[in-house]
Order: sequence, then C-alpha cells, then structure tokens
Amino acid sequence: MREPKLPVTLLSGFLGAGKSTLLRHILEKKHGDSAFKCAVLVNDVAELNIDQKLIESTGLIQSEEVLSMQNGCVCCSLSGDLIEQIIKLTRSTWFDYMIIEASGVSEPAAIAALFEDCHDDHDHSKHTTVALGDVARIDTIVTVIDSAEFLQNLYLMANPGKEKYPKLLVEQVEYSNVVLLNKTDLVDESQLMEVEEKISLLNSSAKVLKSKNSIIDVVEVLNTGLFNAKDFDLSRFIEQFEVEAPKSCCKAAVGRGESPCCKRARTIDSGKSQVILPMKKLKKTRHGESYQISSFIYKARRPFIPSMFNNNFVEKFFLCIDEDEDEEEEEEEEGEGQGDDDNKEEEEKKSDEAKAEQTEAIKKLQEEGAAKKSTRIDQIGALLRMKGYIWQATSHDFMGFISTAGNIARLDTPSVWNVLEEKYWKGTDEEKAKLRKDWVTPYGDRRQELVFIGQELNHKAIQEILDSCLLSDEEMALGVDGWKATIGDIMLDD
Repeated sequence: MREPKLPVTLLSGFLGAGKSTLLRHILEKKHGDSAFKCAVLVNDVAELNIDQKLIESTGLIQSEEVLSMQNGCVCCSLSGDLIEQIIKLTRSTWFDYMIIEASGVSEPAAIAALFEDCHDDHDHSKHTTVALGDVARIDTIVTVIDSAEFLQNLYLMANPGKEKYPKLLVEQVEYSNVVLLNKTDLVDESQLMEVEEKISLLNSSAKVLKSKNSIIDVVEVLNTGLFNAKDFDLSRFIEQFEVEAPKSCCKAAVGRGESPCCKRARTIDSGKSQVILPMKKLKKTRHGESYQISSFIYKARRPFIPSMFNNNFVEKFFLCIDEDEDEEEEEEEEGEGQGDDDNKEEEEKKSDEAKAEQTEAIKKLQEEGAAKKSTRIDQIGALLRMKGYIWQATSHDFMGFISTAGNIARLDTPSVWNVLEEKYWKGTDEEKAKLRKDWVTPYGDRRQELVFIGQELNHKAIQEILDSCLLSDEEMALGVDGWKATIGDIMLDD
C-alpha cells in the first residue's frame, strides 16, 4: 500500500555530470521489480528535451510514465507546472515513487521549497487548492558531480557564460543528502582526493559515493528518508556553534550572571565583534584532521562602512558580482537581437567580434580570479565558502546578504530587516520573544553574521580586517541620522 505522500528522489547536478545516466541505471536495476512503480519527470531548459526521449527509447518505462518539462527550469519558470504535474500524478494509485531529473542549472533548494508546508500567516483551513506538500515529499536529494570538471567549474569560468557556475555548483553540493562523484576514472588519486576534500568542506553531513558511468547501488538514493529541510537552514549551522549542553562549570557561571564559560573559551571578543569557534565535540568530518578543515562564525552588532568593506575585504579577495546588476544585464541581453533581418551579415560580424571580446574578458577574469585566490590564501587562508547577513551604514534598513564560492562573491539585498516587519510587533510577549530571538536593543535584528568554511583559516586576520570596516565607537554614538549625514544613505544620495 502506498504511503500517504508520494516519496520523491531529486537528481541535480551540472550539465553533463551524469544525471541521465544515473536515472537510466536506476530504472535498469529496478526494471521488473513489481514493488517499485515509479514515475519519472525530466526537465530541460532547452526546447527539445533530449533526456526524456532517451529515457523513453530504453523501453525501461512506458512513455505515459515519463513527464517532460522543457524550455524552462523547474526551480523557477516552470515551478507552477511542476506542482500541477506531480499533483496530477499522485491521483493515480499506480505510482508509489517518483524521480525528478532537474536541469543542470536548477537549484535543488528552490525545488525542495515547493514541497514545504505553507508558512504564511493566515488560516490554512481556508485553502481551496491542494498543495504539493499535502500529496508528495522529498525523500532524497542527490547531486551528481563531474569529478574531472568540478575544480575548474568551482574556481574558473572556462568559457563565456559560466560566470555563475561557482555559486550554483556550491549550492547544489550544499543542498544535498547524497553527493555522487562520477567519472572518477577521468581523474587521478590526488585529484579525486582534492574533490572529496572540497565536498566535505561544503557539506560534511552528505553521504559521498564514487562511480564510473553513474553505476551505484540504487538503494543509496531511493527511499533513504534522508531529507529534512531543517538540516539545510543557515540558522541551524550557526546554532551548532552556540548550543551545547551546559557543564557544571557553565551552570555556575550562568548562576553568576555570566555567559557559559565553555562558550567563552571558544569566543574571541575584540570589543567590536566576536569570532565563535566550533565546539570540540562537534562531529568530525571525514577529512577534518587530514586537511585541517576549519569553520567559524563572525558576529557583530554595528554596521560596516560599505566603502571599507568593499575595498578591504570583498574586492580585495574576490571577483564581485552584484545580484541586482546581474539580473539587469540578463534582461538587456534577452532584449538584444530582436530587430529585423536586413543586416544579417553585419550582425554576424558584430556577433563574432562580441564573442572575441567576451572570450578575452573571460581570460582576464580568470587571471584576476587567480591573483585574488593567491592573495586570499596568503592573507586569510584557503577560504572556500562564506555566506551570511551584513548590515551596512548607508543602507541601514535593508538586510544585506553576501555569498562567496571559489573566487566569486555576490551581494544581494533580499528584504528589509525583520525589525521593520509588522508581524514582529504583534502578538503576546511570548510570541514576540520567539520571533525576536536575534534581536538586540536598539537596532533589532540588524547584524553581521557570517559563516566561514575553509582550510587553515586565519580567523584572527579575518576578524581584524572585518573589524576595521565597522563603525568606530565615536561613529556609533552619532546614531542613524549622524550616519546619514556623514557617511551617506542610498535612499538620499543621487
């Protein structure tokens, strides 16, 4: 008998990593198993879904059991269609499992979010439509990695158009229960070890499998029950640095009105900020001792001066891409080339020139990225990943978010700070206290909270650099109006 919610395995990974080969392998192994009645959904961003046609041509599954979604991505433009198709499938009692092969540019976190329960602040009993989370659940997220291309995609933009690869690659690895290192026959032992090391840095809790031609034991990726959305919450990662069972000495310290002594021992307070090192009893990663993997959190309750933060940290160590500007450029590119066909030859010539210029620009970008990587390693260590919230003096009300992967840093302003949201000011004292767990008077949840992951990281150097970008005591005393008058404000400056 089928369980109430249809279990789903999501296959993610870059184009060419081996997702379709893995899907075919699963179907081959389960073919003829009467207890495994599987529906397959194959997504392709191109107009022609080649992967779907290949699956159908194998004869391993009937064509009506394969759903095709092309010319878009299931994590964004086709998300509504995905929900509709899966809900439609669940109405059939024939299927007891589903496998989704996402496109190479899909973000598994965005797809998994479609299966979550509604968290909006309203009466859920008044829902008139069936939600995806009511009829299906994510069981396992598998990210397939091309071992031969992984490091190049992480640190370099090998071809024009791949500038976003580092961020996407990192997010696909981070948001997975199983990472399949495929094409291991194309790398030597030391290269494979380096790939494993980076995977462990990005996601120490993921099960790592190795394969040639995506051949694995399929029980590792089906009906595992491994997926839990809470495991991938940034706040959960931060909590593991801060929450530990109090020892007798800590209880005594708390009784005196002090912070737990064990936490103080791994907290480096500069007067401006705190660096919190991980607990010694945290679960060790496979390569922690061998590769000197380290992580820590940087926290502060005063804003950065943007010019100093950019000059002394972001632009010094990374190639910086602004999310808002990036989206605007994409829209401009989509609007190009829509004129008449009268001057095709001239347009082709311009196109060739543009491609040559773009190739040269990528080459320069690679060289600049390599130089910044060298500077980064020399001064702060081999930082692989950094992400978190930033508070900037010139955009006091807007929550900043920074994310780095390899040589690329991206900055975004997803929303205003929670302190400006109405719901955080309503309800009982108990309800408000729960919502305000990250608040500190007088600025609410405005803060610096950055997670650093890497090898041989120099947390003292990083803390000193970031502290130099924070407002001084004298500048803090000026208050918000003083900051606007002396430093500026994005809402007031032309």
